[in-house]
Amino acid sequence: MTEIDDIARARLDHVEAQLQALFPGRYVSYAEATAIGVPPRVIELVRAGNKIAAIQAYRNATGAGLAEAKDVVDSL
Repeated sequence: MTEIDDIARARLDHVEAQLQALFPGRYVSYAEATAIGVPPRVIELVRAGNKIAAIQAYRNATGAGLAEAKDVVDSL
């Protein structure tokens, strides 16, 4: 990693810590979401406020049913 990568990572970690403080128990960091198997595109859609598209994207990527996909998206 370069120095710029390290700086960007440190800033991202700081921003995510701030968001977790603002939304205790509700904010899931990008690293946590991808670790539990949520595709990055789904995370992007949720953060953009497009919940329906996120549910569809999760279903397309994983083959999950509607209820399961909704539960996952609601947890983000």
